[in-house]
Amino acid sequence: MKSISTAALAAAMIAGAAGLSVAPPAFAKKKEEAPAGPQYTQAVAIAANKAKTALLAKDLATAEAAVAEAEGAAKTDDDKYIATFLRYALVSQKIADASAGTNGAFDPAPMIAPLDALIVNPKTPADMLPKFEYSRATIAYDAKDWARAIRLFQQAQQHGSTEPNLALYLAKSKVQGGDAAGGMADLEKLVAAGKQPEDIYKYGIAQSAAAGLKPQTVTWLKRWLVAYPTAKTWRDALGYYGLTQNPVAKLDKRQTIDLFRLMRVTKSLPDQDYYEEYAQKVMDVGLPDETKAVIAEGKALGKIPGAGSSNIQALVQTSNAQIAAEGSFAGLEAKSASSPTGALSSQTGDAYLGRGDYAKAIGLYRQALAKGGVNNDEVNTHLGIALALSGDKAAAKTAFAAVTTPPRSDLAGFWMTWLDNPPTS
Repeated sequence: MKSISTAALAAAMIAGAAGLSVAPPAFAKKKEEAPAGPQYTQAVAIAANKAKTALLAKDLATAEAAVAEAEGAAKTDDDKYIATFLRYALVSQKIADASAGTNGAFDPAPMIAPLDALIVNPKTPADMLPKFEYSRATIAYDAKDWARAIRLFQQAQQHGSTEPNLALYLAKSKVQGGDAAGGMADLEKLVAAGKQPEDIYKYGIAQSAAAGLKPQTVTWLKRWLVAYPTAKTWRDALGYYGLTQNPVAKLDKRQTIDLFRLMRVTKSLPDQDYYEEYAQKVMDVGLPDETKAVIAEGKALGKIPGAGSSNIQALVQTSNAQIAAEGSFAGLEAKSASSPTGALSSQTGDAYLGRGDYAKAIGLYRQALAKGGVNNDEVNTHLGIALALSGDKAAAKTAFAAVTTPPRSDLAGFWMTWLDNPPTS
């Protein structure tokens, strides 16, 4: 991490030097009066003014000699502050010149001594102190000196730093330094206070996942979706959760279908491969209406080019044949009503859900739950989906809240997040 570019740093330091008023010692008119402002010895004042003029002219050779002269003559804390400030400005300019064209890569070692001296000098101005602390903290961070980075980031924070990345890097320093709980607690406070840069959420997701903390990972994924509810975020978050090579949760076929259904309603299915896998999975569990609808939608959106792959063409033919053979589900409804358990009611509800007849699906799912003998988490998930797609948001939330066991409870949670945070683009 290079928190500030060397060119910007040099410009800031030299601009600061331009505003310095470096005068020889002033004397009080009366014995009991204290001189106002910084008090420099005459030799330091003369040398500092020469250094300032040289820095502004970018005459670094002259500036080097003048800064060394000021350092050698410094006696008081005021003297030491101005001499060290000018050394820091000179070092910053040299680094900026040396790193030009290197994408900001530079050796920060020459900055360490002047920064350390500026931080402990009692004459360092209050408005400059947090800037020096933050700069020194970033050097410690890059060097993986976590204890020093934490201390200095905290000091900069306490002294009023307005650096936008400070809180994130303080949290990262704590995590890398062994205080994962403390670092993550800091991130929790940040997001609780309001929307943060995306990197905050991504870091929270990555760290929770690396620590094997699945519930926390899911929570961070939801926070990201709430803060940035775009189709891309939905695609990335849901894919990270259940579709990568090392997913947060290993989903079975039916659970994966419910994840794909959510990607479909959030318009986050990105390409033909996703549409094909979705269509194949719903065909595998006996839902040809949904297979046909998914493929038709993929073509309409241009995600499936032309006639699609050979497998998609075969799925279209097979789904059409099965839909024609199945005909009406009225007979299944009658059998479901007379069945002693809810298994057939649930299956028939799934058939209606795949066909897009949400009212019929809702009734059958409720019938299945009343009869019993079913996987309540799965049925409540599907009931919530049917209610959500029918427009009954409140009832959908009630159904999703009844799902209690991961990974289905995670899926239900993502659906509830979508109800309140549909994609904005």
